[in-house]
Amino acid sequence: MNEYFSMPMMGYKLRGRTKNFLVWSTISLCVFILIIVMFSNLLSAGLPDFISDMMASMPGLSSDSGAIVETPDFKDFGVNFGVCMQLMLIVGCIYASYLGASANTNGRGDNDITFIYSLPVSRTCAVLTSYAAQIATLFFYNIVVALVSVAVLYSNNKMAYLGKVGLAVAAFFLIEIIYLSMSFLLATFMNSGSQASSISAVVVTVTVLFGLIGSMSKSLSVLKLLSPYTYVSVFAIITGESRLYLVGIAAGVLITIVSLVISCVRYSSIDLILD
Repeated sequence: MNEYFSMPMMGYKLRGRTKNFLVWSTISLCVFILIIVMFSNLLSAGLPDFISDMMASMPGLSSDSGAIVETPDFKDFGVNFGVCMQLMLIVGCIYASYLGASANTNGRGDNDITFIYSLPVSRTCAVLTSYAAQIATLFFYNIVVALVSVAVLYSNNKMAYLGKVGLAVAAFFLIEIIYLSMSFLLATFMNSGSQASSISAVVVTVTVLFGLIGSMSKSLSVLKLLSPYTYVSVFAIITGESRLYLVGIAAGVLITIVSLVISCVRYSSIDLILD
């Protein structure tokens, strides 16, 4: 068991994430409330009509191009809440990317290396245990998201959406794991936490943009393959139009396995030198 996983190291990594977890959970809670309040105000201010007029005035978004020009019925609670959850997913992806990017770089400090050297563990065990700690942190984060979502449903007397929210949070977790894995891999090629944080922000921004561009035109739909954000539609789950896509799950598993294997190989070749 020590060859692949270490409970003392797991506890050490989780304790190191406690303060960060509390800060991000608080920020996400505030952002979630802000998105719901802001979106409700925008609906009252005529957002659906504005979007319809804007899309109708854009020649590239015609029915001939194959793009969707119809706007959702924002007066429906499912549509409203689905959009808010889809926006919240971006926050979760940013946090997941940060966890993955900072796991390896911050874990190469003097104190961390000294602690690792004091344990009878291999480099592979150090990587896998660190990854497991980030997954555990992300799991607890999604529990917070789920509790806030249920609170929103309860306050609006919409508990009938509880099952859909459960699937949506599962989709959250799946997509966030993909971003965590990609950033975890990239972090093995970085030398500092600041570089890792920067690259994690770039990864999320670029992939989300790819997804948006790919969704706007059939000719560019191939870009969605480069956007894990689009692998599973949280909005479609909430509105009852879709369930978890098997393709998205398979892609997430494949990306995770490949990222972990390369990370283990790369970490084994890094010289951990104490200053």
